Amino acid sequence: MWTLKVSLNGKSALIGSRTLKHKVNLFVFPLSYYYEKNWVIVNLTGIILGSEKNKKDFEKDWKNSGRLINIEFNKDFFIATIKEPIFAKTIYNKDIIHLSPALIDENGWETLYISSFNKKIIEDFLKTLRKNYEIKLHFLKQEKVKNISILQQNPELTDKQKQAMELAIKNGYYEYPRKTSIKNLAKISKLSFSTYHAHLRKAEQKLLPFFFNK
Repeated sequence: MWTLKVSLNGKSALIGSRTLKHKVNLFVFPLSYYYEKNWVIVNLTGIILGSEKNKKDFEKDWKNSGRLINIEFNKDFFIATIKEPIFAKTIYNKDIIHLSPALIDENGWETLYISSFNKKIIEDFLKTLRKNYEIKLHFLKQEKVKNISILQQNPELTDKQKQAMELAIKNGYYEYPRKTSIKNLAKISKLSFSTYHAHLRKAEQKLLPFFFNK
C-alpha cells in the first residue's frame, strides 16, 4: 500500500485553531462521513489532554463554533459530529484508510497517518492539504502496513501518565525529526529516566500504540 504521514498547520482549522487557543492536545479518529450540500459531515471519536480549565474552555469554544453538530464527553473521551468544508472530500474519501488517530497538538499542528492502494488518491489528498494549509511531509512511500491503531474506549490514564504524554507532545518528542529525547523530558519533569519513561510508554500503550511506531 501507499502510506503517507504528514503534518499540517491547523491554526485556521476548526479543531487546530482551538487547541492552539486553549493549549490542549487531541487524538481524533474519523468513524464515518457523508456529503451534504457544501459540507462534509464527519462522525469522529477522540481523547483530549490538558488541564481541566483548558479542556472546559476548549469544549465551550468548540460548541460555539457553529460547525459542531453533536458531542458527548465521558471524562476525556468524546464522540462528536462536525461539519468540514467541501474541499475536504478528497480527505474523507472511501479509498483512504486512516492507520491511526490524528494528533492535533497545542500548537495547532495536526499529524495524519493514512494509506491507500491507489497512489493517486494519496497524491490528491496531499495536493488538497498543500492548497489549504502549510504542511510538513514526513514520508510518502510504498510499504506493507503492519497494523492499524484505533483509540481504545475511554482509556484510563493516571495523572502521571497524562503529564508525561502532554510534556512529550509539548516539547516535540513526536515530531519528525524528534526535537527532544526521553532523557531531556525526564529532566524537565524532575523524574528519573526510568520513571518518566515508564509513565510515557504506559500512556502510549493505553492510547494508541501503533501511532508511535513511526
